[in-house]
Amino acid sequence: MNKKVFKEAFVCSLPVMMGYLSMGAAFGILLTANTGLNPLWSLLMSLTILSGSLQFAAVDMIAGSLSLLEIGILTLFINFRYSMYGLSLIRRFREAGPRRWYLIFALTDETYALLLKERPHAGPGDSDNFMLTLASLNHSYWVIGCVTGSIAGKLIEFNTKGIDFSMTALFLVILTDQCREKRNRIPALIGGAATLLCLFIFGAGNMLIPAMALILIGVLVFRRKLDAPEPEKGECA
Repeated sequence: MNKKVFKEAFVCSLPVMMGYLSMGAAFGILLTANTGLNPLWSLLMSLTILSGSLQFAAVDMIAGSLSLLEIGILTLFINFRYSMYGLSLIRRFREAGPRRWYLIFALTDETYALLLKERPHAGPGDSDNFMLTLASLNHSYWVIGCVTGSIAGKLIEFNTKGIDFSMTALFLVILTDQCREKRNRIPALIGGAATLLCLFIFGAGNMLIPAMALILIGVLVFRRKLDAPEPEKGECA
């Protein structure tokens, strides 16, 4: 591994590290407090699921004893966005050889944003190693955060009120930053309008699946406009 590539990937991943350690800890605390599961389950979930929004939702799924059908439908809709991410990176991943299997698995919202924006300075041949290192670092931050939070939840009694909002807060920050670019405002408007409409029609307890389906339909309708070529992205300092 080129040390310069690792250093650049690490520097670029620092914002994600701060978010994943705190968000992962919040998940671990909630999992322990709401389900009573031990830290080994937190480790297993963070290693294999690697989807913050789904893991937070899984806490309620486990505590609420949802059926396998309900869990499957929610999982499909919550994680469907990753297939869209993958389509925009399919050429870069294909060129990465065997590394592509882990890159596909480790593709999260934050990793996707960095892969679109950042390029290594070390040389064109280091692009694959840069992507792999960046994805691995981000994954490790999430695992460490989840396990640490779960252990802390076992040892310390926490008031978990409001902790479950942490993932929502993170997505709001990402949305605000993305909406600074004009082309990203259409998906934001589709998501907001669909969510409010389904909240009004179905109520807070039943809005999630209809809202996600409506958002998917809206994105597909505006697909050509959203697929327009992007301007050149900046590089990591």
